[in-house]
Amino acid sequence: MIKKEILYPNLSLALLSLGGLLLHIRIHPPSEAAIYWLPAIIGCVCAFILPFMFNYSTPARWAFLITMISVIGGVITMADHSIENPPQNITFLSIILRTTFPDITILLAKVPLALSILKFWRSIEVKA
Repeated sequence: MIKKEILYPNLSLALLSLGGLLLHIRIHPPSEAAIYWLPAIIGCVCAFILPFMFNYSTPARWAFLITMISVIGGVITMADHSIENPPQNITFLSIILRTTFPDITILLAKVPLALSILKFWRSIEVKA
């Protein structure tokens, strides 16, 4: 049973992960190159396994750590891709809309959700 206090952050985290996974598979199908399998596997873990881990106190710490590692890794690789493939005309608008900046901001939205779940578990541990 999912704790009602963390139901919506947990569901939001799972849906963000699922959306990112589906977007990544659409842009970079794993059948095209072996390197595309790693983000697909990490996306599956984040979308289907971590929400269950976040529902319990001890595994929530590991789920938070895995989430942060996946976010940091995703931000670094997407930023690297944008640096290697810059837009033709570099303007403020092209940096915002024609790079991986929107994808990075979507990925970063996972951080406050995971943190709110972790803080919920820590508040229960403090009371006990």
